[in-house]
Amino acid sequence: MNATATPDRSTLLRSIALATMLGAAAVGLARGAVDRTLQQTAAVAPSQRVVFDCSKARVSCDIVAVGSATDRVEVTAHLSGPDAANVEIVRRPGSAHFVVTLEDQRSSSRSIWSAVSNIFHPSSWYRPNAYATVQLSVPSENELDLSNTNDRIHVRGVRARLSLADVNGSIWARDSADVRASTVNGSLYLALPASTPNVRASSVNGAIDITLAGAFSGRVSTSTVNGRVSDPFGSGEGPGLLHLSTVNGSITLQRG
Repeated sequence: MNATATPDRSTLLRSIALATMLGAAAVGLARGAVDRTLQQTAAVAPSQRVVFDCSKARVSCDIVAVGSATDRVEVTAHLSGPDAANVEIVRRPGSAHFVVTLEDQRSSSRSIWSAVSNIFHPSSWYRPNAYATVQLSVPSENELDLSNTNDRIHVRGVRARLSLADVNGSIWARDSADVRASTVNGSLYLALPASTPNVRASSVNGAIDITLAGAFSGRVSTSTVNGRVSDPFGSGEGPGLLHLSTVNGSITLQRG
């Protein structure tokens, strides 16, 4: 008598999961896994703060901001990924405030790609659905505020105050003496041009590396739990302030 083999329950479930994910992948590719480029420009007054926010959408933004001698902000974003077709950069009327949005997150229905990915990979609730390489050209004398969730922030040539926040990414900044920078999973690298900087920098899992262009006689406050501190300056009575804290990482101060 011939016996017919019956697949066990786990094998059947794995087969169903694989077929579903392959189908979803095909749908996702058809929906928007194509490269796109978005551009925005805006004139800004000297007193206006430039804001670029990529923290509210499930989009991974690699942000590079460069200071310029113009009075305009220019944004160029090169996009890829399953939901690239649904990404937009919205500017608030009359401002230099730009926000990255993902259309699926603003509606009750979500893409099949996202739904299936979240079912089979619970941690994907935090995974980006699209990837953006963002280039910002901003007036060098305007304050700049950048917020990000995934990937790095890199700023150079902006001499005004910087406010930089990330979650899963490192931060690089140079040319500004007034910096507020924080990240959760990433390191901070700051090159300061003046001997009297005003800096507050913090991380949870990452190092802090500060390079000073000249002598420093200001106040220094450092704190780390798992790491070492290298400080050739020490805390003085000058007007500068370095307030640096991390949990898992070293803190290094050095002369440039």
